[in-house]
Order: sequence, then structure tokens, then C-alpha cells
Amino acid sequence: MTANPSFARLNASDLEHLLMTLERALEVQTRAQFFLWAQGALQGFIAHESLWCAHGDIDRMQLRVECFSNGLTSERVQAQVTDRTDGLLPRLVDDWIRGGRIPRLLSSEGGDQVGRRQLISDLKHCGFDHVAVHGVREVQGDHGSFFVLAGLDHVPNERDAYLLELLMPHMHLALHRMRMREATGNAVDVVPVTLLSKREIQVLHWVKNGKTNMEIGQILGISPPTVKNHLQKVMRKLNVNNRAQAVGKCATLRLIAHSDVN
Repeated sequence: MTANPSFARLNASDLEHLLMTLERALEVQTRAQFFLWAQGALQGFIAHESLWCAHGDIDRMQLRVECFSNGLTSERVQAQVTDRTDGLLPRLVDDWIRGGRIPRLLSSEGGDQVGRRQLISDLKHCGFDHVAVHGVREVQGDHGSFFVLAGLDHVPNERDAYLLELLMPHMHLALHRMRMREATGNAVDVVPVTLLSKREIQVLHWVKNGKTNMEIGQILGISPPTVKNHLQKVMRKLNVNNRAQAVGKCATLRLIAHSDVN
């Protein structure tokens, strides 16, 4: 499905929320800030499970991919999305280019999906029934960006396409600032680095590896209730609701370093 992003109407509340979202996008400098903006203000407009961001040379498909998700994305799904040969992301970029570089909306619930049924089927196989994608049309060379909002909580429509059109320059610039800061070695986020204690990071490491509280307690030499207390503190600090979300957010913010685990 394609949508003309020119005809959606926003009410006064939408416009106020949009202004706040754009203002906060201007403040994004670091990975943590990008994550919080994407999971906060952006979610308020287009609720989604995962935000996949590709940056690089769009036309040549020379892309580096970032995933910002509030949950844990499996290695299988990551591989299916990012594979350079037949991954979902390169196919979505190709679909976007062929469709005229306008917002593209995909849903397993029908609509005008001629020539895209296999792509939609493969997205559904990854757990993404509803997807909206868009990229920066004007940027050429290796400074382009492309975004996939996967796992929308509704069938995407003209309003989503219009919002993507409005938000795209700000998403692109926020991602670009984050990348440039990391490339120049100025990417240290004071809050994330000091947010979790070494013991909390160790507990999260073993949660990521599928260990139970009892197993983690045996590995670290602490009791299962102590492990549970550490996890509850971690979830409060990261503002998440369960173990999987804690691991996903920790991975996105790169809070687990190998030196902290040992």
C-alpha cells in the first residue's frame, strides 16, 4: 500500500505534540538520547515495536543498521532483517525506491499489495504484521538514512505516512548527530555509564544468556532473592516492565561491556 502524505489532517492536540516531538529531536546527540526520543515522543505518534535505522549509501545498498527496540530482538529476526543478500531491510529499501521514495505502508490485512505479497509474508514471519517505512529522498552518497517502523499496533494509514513525511528530516538529523558524535569519540553518555552497578550489569548479562534467578545466584555466589532485587532495581532504573525489555534496552544503550561482566 502506498499513501499520499499530503491529505492527512492533524488536530490542535496533534500539532502541539508534533511541535514538542520536533523540539526534543533537536536535543538528540547521543545513542541514549536517540533511544529515549524514539521510545517516547515518536511512540506517541506512531506506536511500534522496533525502529530499524539504516545509514549509508542508499542507492548502492551500502548500509549500516541500528535497531532501537524496547524489547529483546532475537538473533534470528536480526539476521532476517539485516542480511545484505536477501534481508528484509534491503528489500524494503528497494520497494521504497521503486515506489517513488515516498512513505510505504505494508500490512498483512490486505489492501493494494500487488507484487509485495512475499515481502509482507516474510515480515509477518518475523512478527511484524504492520510496517511503515520512509527515508531521506534528497541526500545522495553515504550520508543517507532509511527507517523501518516495525510492529505497528494498527494498520498503517495516510496519517502515518503524513507524520513520517514531517518527521523524516528530524529523524535523519538526530541519527546523523548520534553517528558523528560516536565517530569522533565523543559518544560517552554520563547517565547510562553510571546508571547500573557492576553487579546489576553482571546479573543482566546472565539474564541475556537465558539463566534463571537460581542459576544466576549460583554463578555469582548470591541468593535468588538478591538476584530478584537486583533485577527489580534495573527495571526501575531503565523504566521497563520485564526482563526481556531490560536486556533489549541495555543492549541498545550498550551498557554491558565485557570488562564489567568478569
